[in-house]
Amino acid sequence: MTTDKALKKRDLILDKAKELFIQRGYAATSMDELVRYIGVSKGSIYYHFKSKDELFIQLLARQNREWMDAWMEKKSHFASFEAKVYGIADHMVDDFQNPLVKVGQEFYISNPDKQALLAQIIEILQAPRKLYRDIFAEGAREGLLPESEIDEVAVIFSSLLDGLSTSYYERSADEMRLLYRRGVEYFLHGVFGHKGPES
Repeated sequence: MTTDKALKKRDLILDKAKELFIQRGYAATSMDELVRYIGVSKGSIYYHFKSKDELFIQLLARQNREWMDAWMEKKSHFASFEAKVYGIADHMVDDFQNPLVKVGQEFYISNPDKQALLAQIIEILQAPRKLYRDIFAEGAREGLLPESEIDEVAVIFSSLLDGLSTSYYERSADEMRLLYRRGVEYFLHGVFGHKGPES
């Protein structure tokens, strides 16, 4: 059974490790540096995480949960189905400002042969599809798409957003936001016959 004290120690390790990974990058951060920076023993880190890889994956998972929770708090501000589709795309662009995103991409690229790790990362990255699915379920209730297509449309929408993220290094945050809004506009026009974003 995990005690409150153990949970606080685990959160401290994650918080401090996040700071160091952002400062130095994933590959340049050793376990010994983590021990020194966090101020705990190596055994304490290994008690909570089997390896540096697992520690970083848990950081990504926590960030993903925080992103999803932030959307759940924000979504009530978007009154219509269409506004929610644009809103969650904007929410993704906002997350690009999180410096851990860049470190996560480095981690993903530097571990091409670690299939078990990649499977965990893919599971984390696919979690937002539930949010997309909820939005498209609302669209189905409004008669904008058949209920039988909700899952497929959520995967396509997820792929659109994920694919657009590859332009992150080529464009400013404002340009990325415009690109995402244009992508959503094309997506809605092609799937639902809408002509553009709501004003």
